[in-house]
Amino acid sequence: MSVPPICDVHGHYLPRELLPLLDSGRARVTLGEVSGVPDNVLLNGMPVGSTIEHLCSVEFILEEMERAGIERRVLSPPPFTFRYWQETEAGVELCRRLNDALAAVVADHPNRFIGLSTVPLQSTEAAIRELERSMRELGLAGVEVGTVVGEGNLSDQRLQDFFVAVADAGLPVLVHPDFVPNPRLARHYLINLIGMPVETATAMGNIVFSGMLERIPGLRFCFSHGGGVAPYLFGRWEKGWQVRPECRADISRAPSEYVSLFYHDTITHSPLALSFLVRLAGANRVVLGTDHPFDVQDIDPRATVAAAPGLSDEERNTVERTAPHEWLTGEGQ
Repeated sequence: MSVPPICDVHGHYLPRELLPLLDSGRARVTLGEVSGVPDNVLLNGMPVGSTIEHLCSVEFILEEMERAGIERRVLSPPPFTFRYWQETEAGVELCRRLNDALAAVVADHPNRFIGLSTVPLQSTEAAIRELERSMRELGLAGVEVGTVVGEGNLSDQRLQDFFVAVADAGLPVLVHPDFVPNPRLARHYLINLIGMPVETATAMGNIVFSGMLERIPGLRFCFSHGGGVAPYLFGRWEKGWQVRPECRADISRAPSEYVSLFYHDTITHSPLALSFLVRLAGANRVVLGTDHPFDVQDIDPRATVAAAPGLSDEERNTVERTAPHEWLTGEGQ
């Protein structure tokens, strides 16, 4: 088998022409000037850390990939496009247009980009239809989902048929947290720095303890931002399962047997934290990521991997090449 390319599994793309579809409801996306720079993307007036040009310019994305030594990038819509609170019809239109636009970029650069679809999870039936269309008609390689579906979780019974369809198709799933309003996190951008990593852990914990992975074997989840705060909590989850009956109510095995199946991207912003993650999860469950083009991205992820103490050359190669390929394709599982 040929050597897999150096692959960033976590980059974002959003076409400018779809911004009007996001300028409504509880999460209004607009453009504004920030520190003298025009066309910054604003979410309810809050800068999200990128201009629209950086999100939509394929030339810019390719240039940044070259600079970082990334041969292939997995593109997905940014999290403020998760609008599962919308009416189904509006959600379907948005997802279709996002997926069509992303598929066109991938078709133009098939050796550089891989695309993940987005689906309207407010309706399980509509989500399955868009998943199938994105896979069969558009050639998108997987699906990205947010962590909050209305007031519910990804592990809710209502969504089981959707995830069965994902597993049956053998598709990878990128779990990306959304901005969840919390007055205690309103200042200092803590909504991202704390809120989003906690969101990821909440989604992961519900998936683990709900028994979802027993009911639907074969799901390949990758959790953004190094798994959020979850990897630091795995021991606590194991202890809870040992001593609390409610932690054993829906699963027959210890949490460690389920979390060992998950992938995590490298976006920890700390070589020491990344080293811990690789030691905990295994290099074959850690995949290169950037979060391009946002200001909180890891702008040089290969340097982060190189600086992570204690990693062998083989482990670094696994994180950059082999593990992303296995998450995307299911090979080597």
